[in-house]
Formats: sequence, structure tokens, C-alpha cells
Amino acid sequence: MSKKTKIAIGVVVLAVIGIVVGILVTRPKGDFTITPATSSLSVPIGKTGTLDITLTPPQGKSLPAGDITFSIKETLPAGVKATFNPAKVTVKAGDDQKKAQKTTLTVEITSAARTGNYTLTVVAKGGGVTRESKLALTVQAAPDYTLEVSPATLTVNQGATGTVTVNIKRTETMKDEVELAVTGAPTGVTATVEPAKVPADKTSATLKIEVGPTVEAKDYTLTITGKAKGIADKTATLTLKVQPVDFTLKAEPSVVTLQPGESAQVKITITRTNLTAPVQCVVKNKPDKLSVAVEPASATGNEVAVTISAAPDIAPGDYSFTVEGTAAGKTRAATINVKIGG
Repeated sequence: MSKKTKIAIGVVVLAVIGIVVGILVTRPKGDFTITPATSSLSVPIGKTGTLDITLTPPQGKSLPAGDITFSIKETLPAGVKATFNPAKVTVKAGDDQKKAQKTTLTVEITSAARTGNYTLTVVAKGGGVTRESKLALTVQAAPDYTLEVSPATLTVNQGATGTVTVNIKRTETMKDEVELAVTGAPTGVTATVEPAKVPADKTSATLKIEVGPTVEAKDYTLTITGKAKGIADKTATLTLKVQPVDFTLKAEPSVVTLQPGESAQVKITITRTNLTAPVQCVVKNKPDKLSVAVEPASATGNEVAVTISAAPDIAPGDYSFTVEGTAAGKTRAATINVKIGG
């Protein structure tokens, strides 16, 4: 081979090497932008929050091939934990480099955290490229609520029904339902909460108290307990005052003297205690030869007239009967004595 030929070959080789090096030097480097779904995240103590993060190749460019890892730049505040899922994405050379890649950042706020505003820097690193994005983190107060019964004292007559309102006062971060239950109701008293599970968008429930007619008239304490996810049980108390519902009957006069064939009228006075219902009156144990009429038989007022008539052929002597009244599940009676002269 001549010296000229060797020189020519050398020139060609150097030219090829130069072209290859030029290609390697000018090949576009992979790149990406990092975009959180939002620039802020608010999480209450005891809860977790999530945020989607997207890596996108700039227009006309590709993601770098290989691993891209995620991390938080700062030392996290006490009680704050941050994890990425996945913590690393692997971009394969080729079509994958044109596709956006995603990860999810989960921020957990434990009881050791303190409320306040913090700045976290999300870092994505891979292929010699590092990108950062600021995230404003607000640590909110732990979810909580209180229970309040309005009114706190309820007066209900025997045999009647009353209602109170159970108010649920939630903190701003309390977004869960509250389940209510009532304890302490004595036998004969039915306590019903509606709704028993109060959804997050409702602030109250109605407590219905039904008192049976035979429940002892006195004061009782009922306890309303609230249960909510992740929060200690809350209680409120209701004082239930059960009032007696009763009545008495009194005959005036209670002793009547008649001759055969005569008539007389006796007044029955009704004394009511928290009773508004009519008193149903009937005659019991009426002797033969005596006619007894009660007016009205269903007394809404406080008096009943009893007309007594003796038959002309009634024998002289002492007779008696009762006027019996019934109302509110109770029965009371007044006795009338009749003396027939000879």
C-alpha cells in the first residue's frame, strides 16, 4: 500500500470518528418537568393525604432512559411521614420516553405533629436531570366534635311523648358520620334517635322519648353516646322528668237519704293531675230498685252529675254503689251511700 493510500484511509477513519463523536455530542439529552396535581395539601392530625405527581417530557424532547427517583428535599417536620408510590419509575428506551410518568405522594400526619404551615420540596432525579416542585403542606387540627342536647331537661307526662335535639358540633376537619346511642332509659321508657347515624353533612338528630303510663314519676338521667371513626367516644346527658298523670273522684254528698219513689242528685268532682284526657264514667254494683244516671259519661271537665232515683217499692235500708272513672290507664272510684227511709 502506498503512502498516499494510507494517508487517505487515515483521513476517512478520522472523518468517520468525527461524525460519530459529533452525533454523540449533539444527541439531545433527556428532560422532564415535574407537575403536582395541586400546589397545596391540607391534612388533619391523625389522617393521611395523597397527591398525584406527573413527569412530562417537554415538547420535542424525551424522558431520559433509566431510573427516575422521587424524594423530599427537606427534613420532614416531627410527626410528618411522606412516601412515594412508586418511589422509582424506570423509563425504557424508545416509546416509553415519550410517555408521562406518574407517582403518588402520601403524606401521613401522626399525633406527634403540630398544626401549622410547612413547605416541602418534591425532587425527581434521573438521567442526569434534577427537577424540583414546591408543595405547601398545612397540618390541620385533629378531627373532633362535641355533643349537646337541647333542651338538657325534658319534662314528659306519664303516657306521653317528648322530643329533644342532639346537636353535633364538628371541627372543620371532622368529615365522618357520628353514630348515636342512648342508655339509661328505665323500663317503660323508649328512646329513639333519628337518624341513628348522622352523616357528615348533618349537624343534628332528633331524640324521641316515649313514656309509658305506668312509669314511676321521678327524674331519670339518660346518656347519649356518640361514636366516630378514630375519635374517642363523646357523651351528653339528658334529664328526663316524668310527671304523674292521675285524677281522683269525690262524691258530694257521699250519703243521700231518699224515700221510696224520690230522686236526688250527687255531684262527682274530678281533681286532675296533669290529665287532659276525658274521664270515662260508669256505675258499678248498682242495687236493684235504684236507678242511676251519669251525665256526662265521658267527662272532659271537672264535674259529673249523678242522678239517683228510688223505685216506689224499694225496701227501706242502706244501699251503696260506686261511680268508676277511667283515664290514662288508671281507674279511680267514688262510693255513694243511699239511705231509704220507711
